[in-house]
Amino acid sequence: MNRHARRSDMRLFRRSDLITHLIAADVPLDDHATLHSAVLHWYGNIEIRKPVCVGCKMTFVGGKARVGAFLLSTPVSAPDIVATSAFCAECHEALSMNEVDAIATRVLRALSPNGRFLDAR
Repeated sequence: MNRHARRSDMRLFRRSDLITHLIAADVPLDDHATLHSAVLHWYGNIEIRKPVCVGCKMTFVGGKARVGAFLLSTPVSAPDIVATSAFCAECHEALSMNEVDAIATRVLRALSPNGRFLDAR
């Protein structure tokens, strides 16, 4: 993906409502093709993108951290684009729901700086 395409994708995120998912890494996504593809893409690009845990910043490169859960965000206006972040297994197991919520909000604020977060409950 080139720089222009990335900027275009970011504009879609900033100008659209987001549908977000926090999904444990061991949950099969076979029935959700877009999310499944996003996770496969994330795994396939570990060496290139060098992702870190959004909780503790431990790197996933070289198997130093195992993925515990994915935070997936899709703009309503472009449901085939998915921003993918991950919590390591240790953070996913140790953090409280309030801590996970605060970290997820921080990550999502980068995608949608002026967005409002609605409680799904």
